[in-house]
Amino acid sequence: MQKKLLTLLLICSSCAAPIEPVAQSQSLTTPLPMPPLMQTATVEIRNDWNGYSDITPVLRHYKLRIEHQKLVGKAHIAVGGYGAAGIHQQQTKRLTIPAAVTTKFLATLAKTPLQVGSYKPLIDRTDDYPSIAIDLKIDRQQVIFSSQSQGNNYVPWKVTVTQANKTTSYISNSAIPAQALQILAPYLDRQGIDRIIQQRRQKINRNFKSKIPSNKYSVPNRA
Repeated sequence: MQKKLLTLLLICSSCAAPIEPVAQSQSLTTPLPMPPLMQTATVEIRNDWNGYSDITPVLRHYKLRIEHQKLVGKAHIAVGGYGAAGIHQQQTKRLTIPAAVTTKFLATLAKTPLQVGSYKPLIDRTDDYPSIAIDLKIDRQQVIFSSQSQGNNYVPWKVTVTQANKTTSYISNSAIPAQALQILAPYLDRQGIDRIIQQRRQKINRNFKSKIPSNKYSVPNRA
């Protein structure tokens, strides 16, 4: 009887499900569920840059809302001047982004894989400081994708999800947020940015030339 019982215990122990450390480690890299971004009501984008330049800082701020499945709102673009504090050239313009583009932007952003971890931006050089944020309001939730990384596509990204006054932070080593921004890029008044940059540089050049003392004496013609 004891021999049969021992045999039965051995068989049962070999059939029991083992502890799975592999599954536990996989849970740390498995993408976490994303809030329902397709229900977004407003989108604010801040795409800023600071560094060594004659037009620093460069500020590109967009305040948009969903209307009839389109993103509509305003773009505020401003540039400064190296060595002169403050903003020296700026403009505000109304924007309308088509429904199909808006849907593609949100659907792409919703694919961003999230992981639990502490955000550390990739910074490997000086005088080049991007600062990007995509701020979405979804009913009673807020989701912010942000980055100060200098790497390709600003990877890694920090993602914060706020609900019921509780904020949870994640990281994403994916290029998807940058790819989502590229979908909107043709509609974010790139021409306006180039125009005010050109205006600022023209103003800098005029100021520089005005400070050059005029030559009192003409160069004699020795021909």
